[in-house]
Order: sequence, then structure tokens, then C-alpha cells
Amino acid sequence: MMLRLIIKRNLTNRRFYSTNSMSTTARQVNANQLSSWLATQESKSHNDLVIIDVRERNEIEQHGKIKGSLNVPFKLDSIMFSAGLSDLNKHDKIVFQCMSGRRSDEAAIIAQKLGFEDVYSLQGGLKGWKGPIQPFMNNHSPWVHTIFDTETETAQYIVTDLESKEAFIVDPVLNYDPFSSIVHPLLAKTLIQFIEKYQLNVSKIIDTHVHADHLTAAHYIKNQLPSKPEFWIGKDVTQVQQVFGEKYNLSHDELNPTGEQFDKLVSEGLQWTLGKDIQCSVLSTPGHTPACMSYRIGDAAFVGDTLFMPDIGTARCDFPGGSAEKMYHSIHKMYDNWPDDTRIYVGHDYPPEDRPYRVVTSLEKHKKFNKMINESVSLEEYKKLRQERDSKLKAPRYIHPSIQTNLRGGILPTPELSVHDKQTLQHFFKIPVRWKSS
Repeated sequence: MMLRLIIKRNLTNRRFYSTNSMSTTARQVNANQLSSWLATQESKSHNDLVIIDVRERNEIEQHGKIKGSLNVPFKLDSIMFSAGLSDLNKHDKIVFQCMSGRRSDEAAIIAQKLGFEDVYSLQGGLKGWKGPIQPFMNNHSPWVHTIFDTETETAQYIVTDLESKEAFIVDPVLNYDPFSSIVHPLLAKTLIQFIEKYQLNVSKIIDTHVHADHLTAAHYIKNQLPSKPEFWIGKDVTQVQQVFGEKYNLSHDELNPTGEQFDKLVSEGLQWTLGKDIQCSVLSTPGHTPACMSYRIGDAAFVGDTLFMPDIGTARCDFPGGSAEKMYHSIHKMYDNWPDDTRIYVGHDYPPEDRPYRVVTSLEKHKKFNKMINESVSLEEYKKLRQERDSKLKAPRYIHPSIQTNLRGGILPTPELSVHDKQTLQHFFKIPVRWKSS
């Protein structure tokens, strides 16, 4: 009889810890204490308190949620439930919350077993919560896994519906060694290994814009994955292709500036879903380049090179087709259209020496604390700040190989036949050179 019970538990894969065998109990926090903790977060530009709502999605749609909470449904199997917690900082204060407190107690105990250091369960759950409840705003939570490339200080993301395992990849990086002139897929293989580990079904690869600081791995990854995901980019990529096709003296045969190198050219207003019920939409956010797009996937948004972390500000606007005025209006479009607790995932982080890399904070934090473009900054003030900063910036280290590859959708320039042995094919990046007499 005991053997049958063990087998049944393993077959259901309901949870990898049996709560009956645990000697630990969940620490409790009451509604007043949690309200006090949340109040202390209001003066910070980055939260170190995370509320995990473990209810089902239909419960959130029906009853709303605590503002800023992240949904990781407790009903998930053990692997995907722990995966949904895996990108959280284990040193942060984590509060689990459900409807009445039972599921959050169990979830908190599991988190302790996973190594989270400061874990609580909300006593009485949402029924006992005395603070405001935010209605559902078409913003279910995807799981966002970050792989950060310190060489280019670029964040690349795998965005997953935990229930269906459908996933998107955002801004993947292809490694480039400028000294040996070697391109290789080390980071791309890391992404693929992660996808295979969790048996994810990648349906889309999204580049937020034509990157000037790293080569995109989109083409390589698409060819490696059995799902053959679509490669998306903003429709105005054709403007960028036209400008840089002329800059690098590329013929129409070499670079046809029609966007045909990509599977889908995305326009503002497009809506779709990740999995069954994570609503997705896109905003056109020019400023850094004419083709920049920002993608809202449930309660997470991927803004590429528009917003950086609040203590950094925004991306530069001095590239061809860039505009500080357009950047200002693009960011205010986010401020006006997205819920305040939208998680904003940035494309890069260039932190001061006194803080670690960070890639996410809420839209509300940007509206309050962004050093260049918080809600109280006028257009003229922002343009002055941005233009002064841009005048001191150097071109990105990998700008020439990056743009020449990314204009082609991640494909290297057409190989040339050696004029010497008539047999060897080799790729070449062009570098425009100007003479300056003074």
C-alpha cells in the first residue's frame, strides 16, 4: 500500500516536496506589516521586496491582485514552479500570497527549500488583505529568464508561458572577437541549452531594433531550433537598411532594403497571445533609431534601447535617424499606455561601480526616479540632458560588424572569392574611413 502511494505521488508530479515530511513552517506576515513593507519601497528606484501570487489566472481575472505582484501558479508541476522562481534574487524579501493562505504557506516552504533566505506567507491571503486591490488589466505574468552578456553589457531574454511552455526570445547575442575576427555562438548555444532543458516551444525571436553594439543571434538560433520560430523586427527597419546600406556602400543585390531578411515586420497596435492567455502588444518607440519597438508581454515589457535603469536614464539619440524629441514622446507613450506595475526589462545596463548589474524595475519607478525622463521632466529639459550626454559618447565598439550583420537579419556579409587562389571564400566587414585634416 505504501509503495502504491509513493508511485501515485510521483506520477502526478504535483510537488517535489511532501509538506507532510517537512519540519519547517512558513513564516507569516500580516496585512498591516506587508503594507508597511510596501511603503518603504516607495522611496527606492529598485524593489527588494517581491510578492508572488500563487493563485490561478482565472482567480486573478475575477478578483484582481495586489499591485506589483508576480503570478507563479501553485498548480504548476514542480519543475516549472521552481523555474518560475529561479530568476528572483534569493537575498530579497519574498512574500507568497494566495486567496486564503494555504497555498502560499506551502509555496513559502518550497521556496525555503530552494534556498530563498527571507520568505513569508501572507496571513489570510487576499481575503485578509486590507490594502488596495488592482483589477486585472490583461497582464498575466510570463516567466522571464535573463542571460546577461557582460562583454557587451547586453540583456537577452527568454520569455515563457509557464503553463503551455510557449516561449519568445528577445534580443539574442552572437559572440564576436574583434581581435581574431571570429564570430561564434557560445551565448546562443547557452540559450538553446536552456530551452532544451525545460522543453520550451519557441515560436518567435524578437529583435527590438537593429543593434549597434552586438551581433544578433536570431538567424543562428532559428536554424538550430526544431520549431523554426519567426524572426520579428519593427517595420521601419527598411529606413535603417536604406541609411546604412548607403553608409557601407552596399548594392541592392547585396542588401535589398525591403526587410525581406525578416519573417515579420511589426507595426504598432499588433496584438497576440503567448500561450493561451498572456496578452501581448507592441508600441513604436523611435528615438534611439527610427525602427525601435517595445513589446509588452503580459505584465513584462521589453524596451530595448529606450529606457535604461532609472539611475542611468535613457539610450543615446545621436545615431542616424535618432531623435531626442521622438525618444521623449516614445517613453511618455509607455507612461500613458501601460500599467504602473509593468516590469520594464532594459536592453543594457551600464552601472556605476557601487551597484551590481540590474535589468528590471517597474514603470512606476521610471516615472518617479528616472534621472533623465521622470514625469516632472519637460521635453526641453530632456533634450538638453540627452544632447549634452550624447556629445560625449564614443561610437559603440562593435558598431561596424554589428550593423552590417543585423541589417541582414543576423547573416554575415556575402562571402567573397579570394583573388589569389580563386577557391577560398571569406567574409569581410567594411569600415567607412573619412579624412579629417584638423
